[in-house]
Amino acid sequence: MMEEKEVVLKALEKVDKWYVQLAGIKGNELLIVSQREVPKEIEVEGRKLTVKHYYPEEYLTVITKDENEFRSYHVYYFVKTYMRKVLDLLAYLEVNRIRIDERDLL
Repeated sequence: MMEEKEVVLKALEKVDKWYVQLAGIKGNELLIVSQREVPKEIEVEGRKLTVKHYYPEEYLTVITKDENEFRSYHVYYFVKTYMRKVLDLLAYLEVNRIRIDERDLL
């Protein structure tokens, strides 16, 4: 059986990888953040994977509301500048949570 990383990279060969900002996997579900539409399903060596697609700005909005949409996937492909945006956003949200918790203690 192929490792998750290999599955993600082989799946990206079937889409226009040039426009993909981030890609990960959770079970039989691929997460692909891309500026272009991607297929709803991709088959990699007989394994059917459903694809969860987001546009880059849409994905940032989604993880603002539910960061598990990022944390629950094993991310194996990303564009460095986009990953920096994602990590900066998650850090910002965490700092805000700490501030809110701190105010509750006063």
